[in-house]
Amino acid sequence: MNKNKLKDALIALEKKHINVAEMKYEDFLKGNLLDTSEVVDTDDQSHHRQSLDLSDQLDEQAHVHTEHLEVINKISFEPTDIVQPGAVVSVNGRCMIVAVSKSPFKIGDRDFMGISTKAPIYSSLQGKKAGDSFEFNNQKFTIEAVN
Repeated sequence: MNKNKLKDALIALEKKHINVAEMKYEDFLKGNLLDTSEVVDTDDQSHHRQSLDLSDQLDEQAHVHTEHLEVINKISFEPTDIVQPGAVVSVNGRCMIVAVSKSPFKIGDRDFMGISTKAPIYSSLQGKKAGDSFEFNNQKFTIEAVN
């Protein structure tokens, strides 16, 4: 498995998410600016405040993905035999990459899912090797491979 391809895929996904979040933010701002050339009543002001809250949420999405990008760039994706940041872990037929939280994505014909070191399951996985078992949410799992 080429882990550099995995890293490149994660970087590309984060850059795509940043671009989408920034476009949504800009589009939202264009359509929701308060027109001060007209009379502004309390309903207009209330809607504007709600729009600002939503605007902040959209802006925050771009910041989250920028932080993810920074984390990915700092992680070593060198081969490893223990679960740590940058490791690819196969558990019960699922491949997880320890980096940042990421919805399932495909590289070639394999599905991957990103987990962060803050994910609850990571504390159960950390430091383990292929063949080790662990319990999470009252279920038993076996690590099939670590790369």
